[in-house]
Amino acid sequence: MSDVTVLTSGWEMDRRPVDAVVISSQVAYGAVGNTATVRVLTEAGYRCVHIPTVILGTLPHYDRLHGGPLPDEWLAGILDDLLELDALDSVKYVLVGYLAHPEQARMIASWFTRLRDRLPDVRLVVDPAMGDDDVGMYTEPAVAASYGEHLLPLAAGLTPNRFELGLLTDAVVDDAASIAEAASRLCSPDGWVIVTSAGHSADDSVSNLVVTDAGCTTVEHARITTHAKGAGDIFAATVVVRLLAGDSVEKAAEFAGIAVADAIRSAETAPG
Repeated sequence: MSDVTVLTSGWEMDRRPVDAVVISSQVAYGAVGNTATVRVLTEAGYRCVHIPTVILGTLPHYDRLHGGPLPDEWLAGILDDLLELDALDSVKYVLVGYLAHPEQARMIASWFTRLRDRLPDVRLVVDPAMGDDDVGMYTEPAVAASYGEHLLPLAAGLTPNRFELGLLTDAVVDDAASIAEAASRLCSPDGWVIVTSAGHSADDSVSNLVVTDAGCTTVEHARITTHAKGAGDIFAATVVVRLLAGDSVEKAAEFAGIAVADAIRSAETAPG
């Protein structure tokens, strides 16, 4: 531990306790990864520390793309600094999203284990941002196994979409029964899994499946056609916000679905 900590230095303008740590991608222009997650948490009144796994100029869908993964030495050093400077003594949730390569999962898991030794009640939520049905996989293929080996055993909750659930379980998940079975395999004791975009209903709504030890619950929200990216980030962040507020995971999933629908509706009706 450092002799001078963030709590004793007097150098910080914002001295509120930190509620959550978010670790994911960061883009200079765009509303995905940390950009989306931090906004959701901040607008809800929570303070968060955000750490990038990769820094890019834009979404990788454009024909110009610069940036790259945070060097391993930097990522490990930033995580260690925050821990040793007592910046995280009040943290309740750690949300891990996009990983640029498999080694990042191992480093984050090792760090989280040390954080949990200090804060036994801290909870890890993993949003395994690896791809979706319309674009396929957008990270290294080995990342899926690394999530499974290092982070999932530590996680209290997971928020994969159907595509990512298939990658994590190496299973065909093409109907409600197979999705529920695969999600149950990932659900830790007293934990939960929310599978987003698990299906579509006849009334043009999106089904999200919540799996816990107690069983499965389907939560629906309006389906709005879009090509915009970042819905999964908004969903996971809103789940954390509602859990911080004391909601059940089922109620958190309901709120998160509404938040995603509202965000997509706003994007699709915005001028420009």
